Amino acid sequence: MKTPLFQQIMKLALPVALQSVLISLLGMSDVFMVTGLGAASVAAIGLGAKLHFVLIMVMASFGSAISILVAQYHGRGNKHATQAVLTLGNIAGLLLLVPIAVAFFAFPRQLLSLLSDDTQMIELGVNYLRLTVPLLFFTHIIISFESALRARSETMTPLLLSSLAIVMNIVLNYVLIHGVGVFPELGVSGVAIASDIARLVQVVLLLLYLGRHRHAFALGNLIACVTDIARFVPKFFKTAWPLTVNFSVWGIGTFVYHGVAAKVSTDALASLSLISPIEGMYHSLFFGLVTACSVLVGQSLGRNDFDMATLLARRFATFAPMGSMIIGLMILAATPLFLPLLLDTESSLYSLSAQLMWVMCLTFWVKVLNMTLIVGVLRAGGDSKYVLGVDMIAMWGLSIPAVLIGAFVFELSYVWVYALVLVEEIAKAGMVTHRALKKIWLKNLTDDETDHPDITPIAA
Repeated sequence: MKTPLFQQIMKLALPVALQSVLISLLGMSDVFMVTGLGAASVAAIGLGAKLHFVLIMVMASFGSAISILVAQYHGRGNKHATQAVLTLGNIAGLLLLVPIAVAFFAFPRQLLSLLSDDTQMIELGVNYLRLTVPLLFFTHIIISFESALRARSETMTPLLLSSLAIVMNIVLNYVLIHGVGVFPELGVSGVAIASDIARLVQVVLLLLYLGRHRHAFALGNLIACVTDIARFVPKFFKTAWPLTVNFSVWGIGTFVYHGVAAKVSTDALASLSLISPIEGMYHSLFFGLVTACSVLVGQSLGRNDFDMATLLARRFATFAPMGSMIIGLMILAATPLFLPLLLDTESSLYSLSAQLMWVMCLTFWVKVLNMTLIVGVLRAGGDSKYVLGVDMIAMWGLSIPAVLIGAFVFELSYVWVYALVLVEEIAKAGMVTHRALKKIWLKNLTDDETDHPDITPIAA
């Protein structure tokens, strides 16, 4: 008996949303636990995290390619193809990270100096970047496996293992930042070491779980696929390259936004670093719905059920932004309750952070609409080149120039500079809505002769 659509959505969306919320809580703990060490420490964590965010965007592009193809192959019933795609995505991403990790370890000061002149903050950031080099590789492995599992509608395993790792990370943060018992007081460096340990444990537990349950994605099965991944290289990279360029371009653009804040003032960067995890929490509440949309639309396309794919796209694009507007108003109403717990209400940092919260909460629904149409609909159908063009125009052609002019020509206060970032989202909304309505994304990406000839039911 077929599972009702609402139950399918909730089965996918709730665990992903909860996991994303927990990850956001981890990001908040990274920042909030060092607020007592001063604005320089908060800014150093924020800037270091933003460098990692750029790389996570690259990893996420590989994860998205894995998810798109695994969802469609899973809908078609080709187990071998799902294993080969995951293996290929893992290997390609890890190889790409090697030169980047070398740069992080060898030239962290030069990277941070591009964005700030605050010597104290840069020195703190240098140690953070060097210590988190192992984190890059652990994160890619986790993103790849979780993307593949979610594409098969398996969301509980990533949730449970991620939850365990996040709790461990938060406890280690507290212990290593402040020095508890026999542990030394490491400050900002403690955040980096805690992240490394927690992610390593998560990778080990994930591989052990898949191996013990003889899962299709157990390490032994993936190793067995290595000799056969060549046949999937053209399709994978045809899917992945526009995503990688797109995610990199977008990630670097967000880094530019942080760089502008750093050049405006340390307070501006600290306030942006402070609200970014809150924005991440907001984002997380809807990331589950967007993931559910992508998986269900992708599986429908793999079955050539285009009518269902169209219905799903329409429903998600309608209800996700509406829910975001409601949540935004709730967060805004709660701001006077939780923000004084973090900052002195008489400080300039508090005043600026409160103003940024107003801008974020009243406009985030536009971001949710764009997330839904881009990630859940267009990319699910392989329409990634168009999305790349949208980002180039909206971010680099419109928003970044507007932010730079506002900050350095007109010298606007930072809250107005922050608001100018919305130029990107407004431009995107018009372009992606038009594209979704044209239905060019209604494509089955698995229909060609490069597929593995054996079509077998996928076993757990």
